Parts: sequence; structure tokens; C-alpha cells
Amino acid sequence: MPHTTPIRRLLIVGGDEFATRAVDEAALAFGVLVRRMSSGTGIASVVPGFGPDVVILDPEAVDALDVAMQAVAASGASLLLLGTPDDQGTRVARALAEATGTAVAGFLARPLSQEGLEVAFRALAGELKFSATDIAAAVMRGEITAWYQLQLARADSGWRADGAEALARWQHPVHGPVLPDAFLPVAEAEGQIAAITDCVLLSAVQQLGVWRGEGLQLRIGVNLSPVLVTDPDFPERLARLVYEYEVQPWLLVLEIPEPGMAQAPEGFINMLARLRVHGFGLSLEHFGSGTSSLTSLYRTPFSELKIDRRLVSYLDEDEDARRLVRGIILLAHELGLETTAEAVETQQALEFLHDAGCDRVQGFLISRPLPAAELREAADRWP
Repeated sequence: MPHTTPIRRLLIVGGDEFATRAVDEAALAFGVLVRRMSSGTGIASVVPGFGPDVVILDPEAVDALDVAMQAVAASGASLLLLGTPDDQGTRVARALAEATGTAVAGFLARPLSQEGLEVAFRALAGELKFSATDIAAAVMRGEITAWYQLQLARADSGWRADGAEALARWQHPVHGPVLPDAFLPVAEAEGQIAAITDCVLLSAVQQLGVWRGEGLQLRIGVNLSPVLVTDPDFPERLARLVYEYEVQPWLLVLEIPEPGMAQAPEGFINMLARLRVHGFGLSLEHFGSGTSSLTSLYRTPFSELKIDRRLVSYLDEDEDARRLVRGIILLAHELGLETTAEAVETQQALEFLHDAGCDRVQGFLISRPLPAAELREAADRWP
């Protein structure tokens, strides 16, 4: 987020995911006036009258992305996209934004959180402003590390602590823990994501070694974008790393975003096979987002499917979503794969997933991302 934006008016274009207290609390903390639109219909007339300083847009919920981008470009507002750079929808939205001369100021991770929104507001307001040089120095100093979101495994009597997903954090000497929303857009634009991924992998393996010494056997998942794997020796390098810290390879699960598979470089599937030979887990993340090929699924050496968060978010109210999730779980088990559901936020969804046979769950209902010491405390509550 390279430029400073005074934030007085915020326009949100998206569906039910924005109808949360997180948005209202973040806006209240910054004194921001918020207006919501569900699908972007009529945005060309709304924007001139409202005059937003920032537009947050969910590409998957907008009917006419090209019209929305033209309206944002005409307003001069800063644009934040809901999703990751690897998501198919955000890639399309980003291309349309560039075509209209609108720079994407950053990305907001799903599910929305008050912390993530406040980081985005601070960055846009110039309170957090990082350059590629700052990020490179942080990597060299070992300040890019990981926090962990607890995962639970299904048991006959309920759920038990089983692992965590590692999420990048910058332990900044001045600002304290900095969420990825504030630095990943710059890192992504400057080709630094691979270095950050290496930092998170190192932190995760080191933490697995610490837990092993404490007699705690939790696994850790780390997101890995296919477009970043340019080192042909990556599987062997990772194998040497876990050997150095005396960690069992199966305790490290590499999460491959489903939309990113379409951009995977030649030879990536072979690299995944080599990772499986070394014993690492492989999870196909965002499964059910609409870009999967069942043919490629059974030919690819995944050990797990991670059910897309949007499907999980509809479980409480949509029978079609429940049928689809049940079908994904049955399909995975038929193929010998485990399943993980992310973004579990209600007790009703947690109970449904247990009854449906989902192997693992994670989400804000269970825990927010936490430092390793606090993650251990959270795990103790789910013996």
C-alpha cells in the first residue's frame, strides 16, 4: 500500500461476508463512515454521490466487475480486494483495475477480521508504510515469522487439538506484530513472496522441533503457491531442514491453493510427487471454489482436501452447501484423502462437520491466529 489515503468514507461492495461486527468495529475505531452494496449494481451512480476514499470489493460477489472498476477509477478511491493474489476472482479484478488505471492498494484475507481491517486502514493512512528494502531487511534479521491458527481433529467424542496453520507475521521492532495485509502487497509486487514463504517454513519447522522436545505432536500447515516453486531442489532442501530439527516430515503439510494450480510451472506435479516421497503432507486448499478438475485430482499426489471457506460459511443456512460439503467429504474419503474445513465460525457448522465425517476443522470459533506459546495454551483446551 504505497501511498497515503485520508480515510473518511468507506464503500464496501460485497455479500454477507461484510455484514459482520468486525467491519463496524474497525470503522468505529477509525471514525469512518461506511456504506454497503451487495452486488455492485448501480455503483456508477452511488460512487459520485458518496465520494468514497476507500473501496473494499469482493470480486466473487460483484455482478459486473468491469463497471465496478470503471466507477472506482473515476472516483480516485483506493481499492482493496477481498481474497488473495492467487484467487481466480482477484486475478480478474486486478487485471480490470490495471486496465482502468486503478492500482490495487492491497488484499484482505478471508474471513474478515477487525485486526485485518485496522491494519489496512493504518497502512492506507500512512501509519504503516513499508518498502521492498524494509521487507528485505526484515527477512535478513529474522523478523518474518509465523503465528498459528489451531486445527482440531475429529474424534468419536467430539474434537481434539491436532495441529495448526502457520500464518506470516512481521515482528517489527517498532510497531510490534504486523499482519500480512500491511506488507504482503509490496512483497508480492516486488517478487519477495518466496523469501517470506521460506521464513514461514523455517519458523514452522523450528516450532515442530520445539513441540517434539516438549512431547507435543501437532502438525503444521504452510501455504505454498505453485508459482513460487522455482528451485528444482526444493523437496530435498525441505527434507534436509526437517532432518536438521529432527522433525517427522508428515507433520509438515504444504497447502497448495487450488486456483494456483492452473498457473503451476511445468514440472510442478513431479515436484509434488517428490515431496510426497519425502513424506510431507500435501493439501489442496480452497477445494470447491469452482476451478477443480477431478481428473487432475486423482492424478496428483495430494493427501488432503481443504474445503473452501465460502462453502463452510453457508453451512448454517444453505442446504445445497451442506449437500456439496457432504459430497466433497465422501469423494475425498473414496480417494483416500483426508478433509479439513476452514473458516468455521459457528457451533452449528462445527456440529454439522463432525456428523458429516470431516477429519479436521479450523476457524475463529476455535481460535484466532496466535503466537506459538498461546497456541499451546489453546491446544490444551482441546485434549
